[in-house]
Order: sequence, then C-alpha cells, then structure tokens
Amino acid sequence: MIFRIVRCAAVLCGCAMGLSAHAESGMAYESRPAAAAGLYQCQQASGDMVFRATPREGCTVVAAPEAAAPDPQRWLPLMGANGVISYFDQVAVKRAGPEVGVVVMRNAPTGVIRTTNGEPIRSSLKRMVLNCASSMVAVVEQTLYSKRFARGEALYTIRSPQATRFQPAATGSVASELMRRLCR
Repeated sequence: MIFRIVRCAAVLCGCAMGLSAHAESGMAYESRPAAAAGLYQCQQASGDMVFRATPREGCTVVAAPEAAAPDPQRWLPLMGANGVISYFDQVAVKRAGPEVGVVVMRNAPTGVIRTTNGEPIRSSLKRMVLNCASSMVAVVEQTLYSKRFARGEALYTIRSPQATRFQPAATGSVASELMRRLCR
C-alpha cells in the first residue's frame, strides 16, 4: 500500500512538473503560427482508419484547422467518440512504472459552459494519470480558462483529492486512445 502511495505521488509530481513546464513555456507557443493542425481521417494500406494532425493525399477533413491552433509539433489533436477534439501535449508525458502522466487540452463549445458568476469557460487543461497495467485513468487536476486553447486568464483549478479514484477508460475516449498509443 505504501509503495502504491509513493508511486502515485511520483506520477503526480511528474505531472505537476510537466504542467509547470507548460505554464513557463506557454508564451513561446502562443506566438507561433499554427501549421495545418486540423484533424484528418486517413485509410492505411491495411484498411485501418487513422487520424492525423496533418493533411495527406486521400485523407478526409474531420475538423478544419483553427486560426489560433497550438503548435502541431507539440499538441496532437485527438477526437473522442463524442466528436470533441482534444489536444494531447506530447512534451509533458511522465512515466513511473505502469503509470503515465499526461496533459490534455480541450476547447469548450462556444457560449455553452459558464462559471457560477457568468464568465464563459472556453477551454480546459486536464492532467491525468493512465494506469497501463489495469487500463484505468484518473483525473488529477483540471484548470478552466477564459480563452480557447488554455490561453488567457485561468478561471479556476479543480484538484482531485489525494485518494484519487481510477476509473476504467471508456472505449472510444481520448483516455483509451492515449492508452493505446502510450501503453506498450
């Protein structure tokens, strides 16, 4: 039990360092022009369908690039089963045994979500821990922002309690896609 607590603390610490690195370097990424960072569905020679962040011949556009999209070399767009596109921070991945700490950014639908005092929430940055051994996921922290792509003023941060509960990664979710990519 103590080993598990120490291991979870190590993963959370790694996620915190990744998030702080994101916060420190965020300005550099805001000023870069975005490349064609849309979401494209492509069929491989094997017949499998894959999603790509950059266009290729024979691919169909699932989501067009946004004008202020984040750096496509760092942020990989992923689409969940609900059709919402999230962006996975490929730089902030932290590993500790079977657990992997990740950072995922998601834009909120326009005008739909607001704080209790009426401010619009336009995006969120979520830190999660994936357990590759059990195919479970735990959300560690989520910060809500007033602008798209986790820019602008942070409205508030929701931290999970220390005894964070792992939940099964739902089929078709961004968490299950990240497990498929990172748990090998």
